[in-house]
Amino acid sequence: MKNRKIINNGAVFDGVNLYDQGAVLFENGKILEIYKKDKSFADIPVIDARGNLIMPGIVDLHSDSLERSIEKRKNVFFDIGFAILNIDRHLACCGITSFCHAISFADNELGLRSPNQAEKCVEKIEEFNKTCQSLVKHNIHIRYEIGSKQSLKILMRLIDKGLVDILSIMDHTPGQGQFKSMESYVKFHADEYAISEQEILKKAEKKLKKNEHAWHMVNKLTKAVSNAEIPLLSHDDDTKGKINLIKKLGVGASEFPVTMEAAMAASNIGIDVFMGAPNLIRNQSTNGNLKASKVIEQDLCTGLVSDYYPESLIQACFMASEFTKDIGTALGKVTSGPGNFLNQPGIPGQLVQGSDADIIIVNRQNSWAHVSHTIVRGNTVFQCRS
Repeated sequence: MKNRKIINNGAVFDGVNLYDQGAVLFENGKILEIYKKDKSFADIPVIDARGNLIMPGIVDLHSDSLERSIEKRKNVFFDIGFAILNIDRHLACCGITSFCHAISFADNELGLRSPNQAEKCVEKIEEFNKTCQSLVKHNIHIRYEIGSKQSLKILMRLIDKGLVDILSIMDHTPGQGQFKSMESYVKFHADEYAISEQEILKKAEKKLKKNEHAWHMVNKLTKAVSNAEIPLLSHDDDTKGKINLIKKLGVGASEFPVTMEAAMAASNIGIDVFMGAPNLIRNQSTNGNLKASKVIEQDLCTGLVSDYYPESLIQACFMASEFTKDIGTALGKVTSGPGNFLNQPGIPGQLVQGSDADIIIVNRQNSWAHVSHTIVRGNTVFQCRS
């Protein structure tokens, strides 16, 4: 019983149910028991929640923060390993215990989104996991830009090596999805990469020409993903027709649908819907697309992802409670909802017998919630004054 501990003196959310008072008993990194009332034992060390909320660690399916940590300013690059180490420590503070690095693969793209640089990021994340330095669990979310021939070869190799945990297909061709007009396409790339309009238009023309046979490559990739039993998502869906197409490809979730039509169509045929937590907190999309609050209000949202801002998830789940039937449903948007889709060993996002002891304690006494304890596989990896 040396490694046995109990967390008590707080409300408990187990990923599905919320109890006003409860306790969580764990040993050797695994949950032994969830109690529906306060509990303590004379011979078991106690972690006192001090009246705060005890819940599963947050599961983040999609974050671009590695890209942003490597390139802090335009053309100012830091070592990939250095960035991963510091993100890891930061995630522990945010209460994120299972994290998916969204790594983009696209031909003729700039900077970190080129296939070779993206592959290097995947390799460095794998190296970091093997060093046992990590405080939280790191997963690889591959983002494949349709039409990317060079990326397809690399991704087939990464899938064979077992280095892909989830994969999403994205289509940034102007005239649909995120970029409804050529103007929005030009503006985004001009702001993001500081290149001329002429260069951007030339890039768009190449992308449009490739689009005719691009979906044949998507079909090849999705078959490999399905055979490897890797969860598959689609990015920035905009129409019912697009939803029907991705369903045939075996896609299980739509992330950031840009219209209510797409979100409703996905939900109606059993495709999960994931929205951005920053969108919910700001109550607006960066590009003026669908609001996360509207999707949650219509009970269409399976879960929230941090997108580019890991700190947003712990706040967003409580803000989501304004649009859900109860707080438990809202908390599930950052725990069991994404955890069930990720489908990893250890049952991420839930506190049940046999699941990994990935637990956080959350203080809600002030204007903004904050995490006071983060526990991963039974080890306290972050603690601050509650």
